[in-house]
Amino acid sequence: MFRFLFRLIRLTLIAVLGIAVAAKFLLESHASEDTEEIDLVDIFGSSNLVSTANPFFGGKITTSFAGTHLDLRRVTPAPTGIYLDILVTLGGLSLVIPPGWKVVFEGALAAGRFEDLTRPATDPDAPILRIGGLVALGGVEVTSRPSLQSV
Repeated sequence: MFRFLFRLIRLTLIAVLGIAVAAKFLLESHASEDTEEIDLVDIFGSSNLVSTANPFFGGKITTSFAGTHLDLRRVTPAPTGIYLDILVTLGGLSLVIPPGWKVVFEGALAAGRFEDLTRPATDPDAPILRIGGLVALGGVEVTSRPSLQSV
């Protein structure tokens, strides 16, 4: 029984690794500091993006065997709010937002972790960051820090 389970887990990890290698060569990242709707792909690497988009609608983030850091303190949220569709597998995603935003996680966790380290917003008109998608064997952390000062 244990031998079968071990083989199944090993085959699953090999399949996930193979898919990640294929995705590394097939998927492209389309995200810059002023992109209003990002398509950020990190596979076997890492990225650090500080967005300044006006307005910022959100987009897609794919992180596999990687670490992604997205700073949203300089964005102007779209009137409809921000929606991020994420896929985090065997990696980590770190989001930094300004204080006072509402964070709503609508995604699924499969042996993954979502951690909202922000304080609950008290303003009923506060910008809303909605996060959907899947976190499998990885983690997502949302923190808030004061807005960056202009240099």
